Amino acid sequence: MKQKFTSNGWLVVNKPEGVESFGVIRKLKFRYQFHKIGFAGTLDPLASGILLIGINKATKLIPKIHLSNKSYEVQIRFGATTPTLDSEGRYTSLEPVCHDFQDRIHYIKKFIGIYQQKIPNFSAHKKEGKNFYELARNNEDIKDRYKQVSLSSLKVLYSNPSTLGIELECQTGFYVRAFASELASTMGDKGYASQIKRLKIGEFSMDRSVDYENILDFSSINDLSTNLITI
Repeated sequence: MKQKFTSNGWLVVNKPEGVESFGVIRKLKFRYQFHKIGFAGTLDPLASGILLIGINKATKLIPKIHLSNKSYEVQIRFGATTPTLDSEGRYTSLEPVCHDFQDRIHYIKKFIGIYQQKIPNFSAHKKEGKNFYELARNNEDIKDRYKQVSLSSLKVLYSNPSTLGIELECQTGFYVRAFASELASTMGDKGYASQIKRLKIGEFSMDRSVDYENILDFSSINDLSTNLITI
């Protein structure tokens, strides 16, 4: 019989690559009975990092938390493109890197601030009630696909001819996958996000997170309560 969990608060989960956001919820619901449970901001299956789980009364705060700034670490691989703009899709184009990687800072600075970002084909953004990924799979033409986004800061972590590592802070609605492709295009090249890791949502950061594997080891309500950030 499931244990009934009545405390209210946040569980910060360090989600690994290959796990769906709803998969984390399912693992918790398999063992515990909650009044309500949800998460703030979906992470793609191939993205890793912070997945913020709201439990019971904390779920009422999810819309507010979702609007908080988020920080990511992204690795951009140049010289190739995929339909999904990340490593999930097969290469649709593969060619030698053509830009001078010593000049990357010049191009990166142009993205700081507010700009119109192209929404990826394979995304959950809706048009007339249909998700973009549904339209893309049916080869339907997608129009009116730009949205205003804001990028607060960018920090180069490493740079070599084929890859670039960046830590960035953005407002809600920003597509890290799209940014990777846009930056490469600005350089006159092709590129996609080969790795994405979310580091922070608002005040919640990695140093308060629980590894996904440890969720599977929770054996009692006390184990879950120990890791809960109560409200």
